[in-house]
Amino acid sequence: MDTDLSRRQVITAGGIGIASTLAGCTSRSRDQPGDGATETERTNTVSMAPMGEVDFSSPPETFVGRFGFVVDIAAALDELDSLVAMYSNYSVIGHTHFYDELETVSIDPAEIEELHTDDWDIRLERLYDLAPDFTAIDPNYLIHYTQFDEDEVDRFVGRVGPFLHNESQSERADGWPTWPDGDYPYLTLSEFTRSYGKAFRKTERAEAILELNREVRETVRDRLPPESERPTVAVGSLHDGTWHLDTFVDAPERTYGEMHYRELGARDAVAEHGRGRVQAEMELLLEIDPDVFVWRHGLFDPDGVAETLEELEDDTLGSQLSCVDSGRFYVGGSPDQGPIVNTFQTEMLAKQLYPDEFGDYPGLGDVPTDEQLFDRDRIDEIVRGEGLE
Repeated sequence: MDTDLSRRQVITAGGIGIASTLAGCTSRSRDQPGDGATETERTNTVSMAPMGEVDFSSPPETFVGRFGFVVDIAAALDELDSLVAMYSNYSVIGHTHFYDELETVSIDPAEIEELHTDDWDIRLERLYDLAPDFTAIDPNYLIHYTQFDEDEVDRFVGRVGPFLHNESQSERADGWPTWPDGDYPYLTLSEFTRSYGKAFRKTERAEAILELNREVRETVRDRLPPESERPTVAVGSLHDGTWHLDTFVDAPERTYGEMHYRELGARDAVAEHGRGRVQAEMELLLEIDPDVFVWRHGLFDPDGVAETLEELEDDTLGSQLSCVDSGRFYVGGSPDQGPIVNTFQTEMLAKQLYPDEFGDYPGLGDVPTDEQLFDRDRIDEIVRGEGLE
C-alpha cells in the first residue's frame, strides 16, 4: 500500500466522516495541464453520491475502473494514462471498434490489468497494493457483488482513498446496499462527465465532448419519423439455445446504459412480455417477431453475430422471423457507454433503425464520410484540448 504521504495527503470524505488519503498529488509527473487550471489552485472538491464530497489537491494520477464507462470518459479527457487497472476489461474490447476511427484514442484491452477473480470477487490485496488516487467503482456494487462489506469499504477509504462512482448503468438490483447514508439518486452521463472532468481539471474538454454528443442526439431526434412508422426492436443475445432479451423502455430515466434506445424513440418489442431480462425460446421470439433485432454487446464478436444470422436464415423457425427475412439483424453496442461511445452508438443505431432518413448501416468503421452524423476529427480536437471555449 502507498505510504508516500509527501504525495498523498489526508482529507475527509464529505458525508461519511472518515479520514481518507487525498486523491491526487501535489505535483504531476506527466506533462498534462488541465483546462484553464493555474498553479494557485490547491483544492478541487468533487461531489458524487454515495461517497459525498472528495477533495483533490491536484489532478489524480491513477484510478481503477469497473467496466468501460469511466474509461470512455477518461479517453475524452485524455486521461487514459491514469488508468492502472479495471475490475473487468471486457467492455473496452467493444469500444476499440470506435476508437479505431480516431487518431487520439488508443487502448489495448489485453494490456489492462483485471482485478476480478474467477468467481467475480475482487483481488482485494492487489487493489490495496495499487493504491489508486480514486476507485471509479460504486462501493455498493462491490458490497453487492463481491466479498466487500461496509467495514471493508470504510477500511479502504481510510487507508487508500475514495470511491468516485455511482452505479447508474441500469436499474440497481433488488436488495441494493446503501452505504453510507441510505438511498441515493442515479446520475446521468453528463453529470458523470462533468464530475470526472472537474476531478482531472479538464472541465473544458468535458463540456466540449458533451456539447458534441448533445448536438448529435438533437440532430437525430429532430429527424425521427412519426412513432407509428418506427420499427419494433428487440435487444438481446442467444446463449445455449435460449434468447436473453432485454427491455429498455422501463429503465430509470437517468440511467445511461440504454439511453440511445430511448433517445431514438425505439419501440420496445419485448416490453409486453416482461420487465428487465426476458428469457425466450424460439417460439416466444416468433410471437414477439421484432422488425429489428440488435445483438446486445455484439461489438465484442461481430463475426459471431453474422454467423448466427446465417444459421437463422437456414433454420426452419428462425427464417420466419421478420428481422431475419429482412436482414435487419444487427451488431449492437455496449451499455458501458461514455460520451465518445454513446456518440458513435447513437449514429450506429440511427442508421440501423431509420435507414431511409440516416442512410444504411454498412458495418463497423465503414460509414462513408459524407454519411457520418458527426466529424470524427472534432473528437480528436477535443481530446487534444484544441478548439475549446
